[in-house]
Amino acid sequence: MIEAVFFDVDDTLVDYATTARLALDDAMGAAGEYELWQEISEPYFRRYDRGEIEFAAMRIERTAHFLRELGREDDSRRAADLETARFAALNRSFVLFDDVLPCLAALRERSLRLGVITNNDGPHQRRKLAAVGLADSFDAVAISGEVGAAKPDPVIFTYACTALGVAPNEAVHIGDRLNADALGATAAGLRGVWLDRRSAAGDERRVPVVSSLAELDALLT
Repeated sequence: MIEAVFFDVDDTLVDYATTARLALDDAMGAAGEYELWQEISEPYFRRYDRGEIEFAAMRIERTAHFLRELGREDDSRRAADLETARFAALNRSFVLFDDVLPCLAALRERSLRLGVITNNDGPHQRRKLAAVGLADSFDAVAISGEVGAAKPDPVIFTYACTALGVAPNEAVHIGDRLNADALGATAAGLRGVWLDRRSAAGDERRVPVVSSLAELDALLT
């Protein structure tokens, strides 16, 4: 029997992609290069998740790399200042997807416990949740930067379940990344659900797939 539901944050609860694209434009006039930004970001975040680099240093190195890839070597020398501007624009612009609050309300109506499992810096993610009005909406929040393990490592899923006092097989985790969220949760003994907002699932059958959080309540019935 399902007793708890865990959510990813970025591009699951918070419309991170839209905000990040606008922040790139605000700070560097580079909204059209968001896909390149994502491509560059992945290995930097893996280094951060492995504890090889501090969060602030990672952000500056990533921004310098991004600017060099754009052929803006002169700007890359100002990477720290441009990253400060981008990060400020990001943090003042976070918004929830429209399906979040109705979903949380429906699950609370069923007396399910709610939690967050997210990869990122602890203070950054907590500020983000506060900015969109969700600071007090969850019974437990597990953040890789605080736990010392990142999805899909089973450690962070087990940590979150322990925090809520539920067994992994009594919990669901939903997120926008197939491997880190849905398959990672499944491997840890939870019921993993892929939130496929971009209709990329194709014939994926290893885990349940939904296109909106509005479908989650019915999936758990």
